[in-house]
Amino acid sequence: MIRQHSQDPEIRNKSHLIVEATKELNKFITSILDLTKIESSNFGLVKVSKDINLLIDEVVNDLRFEAQQKGIVLEKELSPLYPIALDVNLTKRVISNLVENALKYAGTGKTVKVTSWDDNDWVYVEIRDNGVGIPAEEIKHIFEKFYRIKNDASHSIKGSGLGLYLVKYFVELHGGTISVTSVQNVETKFLVKFKNLS
Repeated sequence: MIRQHSQDPEIRNKSHLIVEATKELNKFITSILDLTKIESSNFGLVKVSKDINLLIDEVVNDLRFEAQQKGIVLEKELSPLYPIALDVNLTKRVISNLVENALKYAGTGKTVKVTSWDDNDWVYVEIRDNGVGIPAEEIKHIFEKFYRIKNDASHSIKGSGLGLYLVKYFVELHGGTISVTSVQNVETKFLVKFKNLS
């Protein structure tokens, strides 16, 4: 429809709305299926040796157009890393969810930056934005199942409240950790740590 009616702005715009709604529905269904697997203890890892920077590159490239559409600068600063043992699909979903959230909530004219580095024990991935931030009273709840931040800025943003719950589960399934710090109207930082093991 988009191709056939490329000269009709109304049909084109409505078609794009259908596409976006379909993407949201697909994410929701995938999240519910993952939740079902988790609650039935039927979730396993398929680990391979992979440079996590390659996954970050893929996510950033996939989301760069969306960032441009929203007037957000999407940056990356990746230190050279050795490959580590991880589940490629789940790790990519972790990074993608965190970057997508930053793009959703940061706001026009803001910056989202993905940084990676390591030490002897851990590989670190940080997703930082300089947007509206998360209220202090909400921080302790954001990884809970079906929890969504309740404020005017997030009211119109679509989501199931399962994204960060699943992100935390996937990271911990790898033996890693995830943490968040935020100062309202200054910045929000999510820090993911994966074991530095091949």
